[in-house]
Amino acid sequence: MDKDYLFKTAAEDLQSKTIDFLRFPLIVGVVFIHTDFSDIVMGGVKQISFVNYPIFSFIFSLFSKVIFELCVPLFFFISGFLFFYKTAGFSWEIYLQKLKKRVRSLLVPYIFWNLAVIVFLLLAQTFFSGTLVSGRNKLITDYSLTDWLWSLWDTSHVNPHARKTLPVNSPFWFIRDLMVVVLSSPLIYVLIKKLKAYAVILLGLLWIFNPFFYLPGLSTVSFFFFTAGAYFSINNKNFVLGMKPMLSVALILYVLLVAAQLVFRGSAWWTTLYCAGIIIGLITVVTVAAHFIEKGSWRTNAFLAESSFFIYAYHRLPLVFVIKFLFKVLNPQSEGLLLFLYLACPTIIIVSGLVIYSLLRQFWPRFTAIISGGR
Repeated sequence: MDKDYLFKTAAEDLQSKTIDFLRFPLIVGVVFIHTDFSDIVMGGVKQISFVNYPIFSFIFSLFSKVIFELCVPLFFFISGFLFFYKTAGFSWEIYLQKLKKRVRSLLVPYIFWNLAVIVFLLLAQTFFSGTLVSGRNKLITDYSLTDWLWSLWDTSHVNPHARKTLPVNSPFWFIRDLMVVVLSSPLIYVLIKKLKAYAVILLGLLWIFNPFFYLPGLSTVSFFFFTAGAYFSINNKNFVLGMKPMLSVALILYVLLVAAQLVFRGSAWWTTLYCAGIIIGLITVVTVAAHFIEKGSWRTNAFLAESSFFIYAYHRLPLVFVIKFLFKVLNPQSEGLLLFLYLACPTIIIVSGLVIYSLLRQFWPRFTAIISGGR
């Protein structure tokens, strides 16, 4: 058999295994990002101030504000790659076919999980008012029709105090923005075909100059990283193969960039370090995973990979309530207890999510498939 064919097949297999392997660790990272104790409010009272706990603040910043920040950009990158993967051309028919698939994999779960959170909030506001509920948000029972519609897209129209333009199931801003990018995919395809790598560089510069630009459904991070992933697919390039030679250099650079972000946090040029850290971190994570998968040291756990979307979809509000419940019971006032909760809260949510997903898949497999986007 042709050596080039065997090499290409092995490279494709490694790329596929790397994508599958990364799904669960990246979701774990997302859960840790949301394990944020900085704004815990119960009955209108803020619980702790980070300035009083420097060790915990350092650990939290290291992981939730620096290392795990690359999880969402990497998901956008993988989404862009898979959207155009093995797509010969991009006709109107292909575009409509892909949109139809994304209705099942993105839109249906998006509507279901946002409505599920509204029901969850309704129950919480009814039975835990004044204890585990912040008391800052509008009551679900007072929602108008427009409130219900806005809650699916941008809750700042419902609760004006909200600092970010997020749907009611806040992690689903990723799905919201991804759907907008998918709708824009013909434009992305044309840009890559006409401008080639310059299209990625142009969008990358827009992101670097304003990495935190977020309008509801429109963000620089979504367009840049989705387009970067799409570039590899449209040009039939294996991104794992392309990144593998950078492993050693990327790993060293990433460690230095992580340290620099912690040291220079708050400086005028911190965002440049942040952007460099995301890009080099993405390459580091991909190449390290591919290296150990290729050596046979790491293998994908099919159940964990398949459960990733469910963990992502369900985790946010249960995590908030677990955090508030444990804060109420334990009243943490020490570095050690805060660090324990920082590990315990996401662990409880992830393990519970795996159990719930396993039971749902066992007893209601079709329903589970629908709310997980057919995954």
